[in-house]
Amino acid sequence: MVRDAGHSPAIPITLSDQNILRRVETGTASDIAAQLEADLAQYPDERAQILMEAADAWRRAGDDDRAIALLEQVVAEGGEDADEARVALADVLFDLDRVEQAQAQLDTLRRERPSAPAPYHLAAELLEERGALDEALTWFNMAVSRLTEEELAQREGEFGFVSYANNVLAGRRRVRRALAMPPDELDESVESLEDHAEDFARALTPPASPQEARVLFWPRDEIARAHDTWPQVVQHADVDVAIADREAANRELSESGVARITMVPLTVARLSDFAARTGGDPADEGTRMACLNEIVAEGGTIDWPPARNAPCWCGSAVKYKKCCGRPGR
Repeated sequence: MVRDAGHSPAIPITLSDQNILRRVETGTASDIAAQLEADLAQYPDERAQILMEAADAWRRAGDDDRAIALLEQVVAEGGEDADEARVALADVLFDLDRVEQAQAQLDTLRRERPSAPAPYHLAAELLEERGALDEALTWFNMAVSRLTEEELAQREGEFGFVSYANNVLAGRRRVRRALAMPPDELDESVESLEDHAEDFARALTPPASPQEARVLFWPRDEIARAHDTWPQVVQHADVDVAIADREAANRELSESGVARITMVPLTVARLSDFAARTGGDPADEGTRMACLNEIVAEGGTIDWPPARNAPCWCGSAVKYKKCCGRPGR
């Protein structure tokens, strides 16, 4: 599987990370939970995320009391993760048939009025799953009202149908349909993956191997230069957005079963030189893929994900765990 990061989709980000996935393969849920709690001292700046992951593992291990205790810690400590932890806590309480306590968590969240859409979106999906469709629609509407202009603008790109904003709006439409409500303007603006299946398939070249994806990407300090040189290939110069989209797409590939992801860095100078030597057009995907093969043959690749303390793949010179590997990124 070969991917050209010049056309990478923006994919919603989950709370899972690669360390958890590896641990799931080698240990029991309780082992995972215990190891995560042991990591707290080593990674204090990731405390909230680690506690939430440990709570999920304890829950899978059958220790709901421990899961609740850890989630309550995150809520009590506040910060940007506390709102999502409150939704996770409500989820556990609902499963334990402690409905009033679960509802109290959601009521508190609503009173606190967080500015980000994610907690409202998570709460909406939780209520939808429980069949509380009227409540779910209320929470979806609150999530939509908190989408930023940047998030909404991502719906206009080539892969807008897999943007976070489109995902939120698709959930809202799903609930409205279940309630037999007529479509409104927002419902009609939602684009589904099925509508774009052919476009999405064209963006993917035939796989080099069922177990490997090779990803051609522009390092952080090349993105603006590449945009200025070939704007039809690199369609925006927002470095942080481009890098975050690539990290998200890699996580999606990994979670879909791709065993190895090989990052192939490309520079403007390298592609210009290759095109001049071969008579190719840098704007043509075939030329870029041929350049990728040459770079791979020379050994100029980066394995993804890097080790937590290794330099980030994006070229920032910051440790991966502090850059693209931050939990919840």
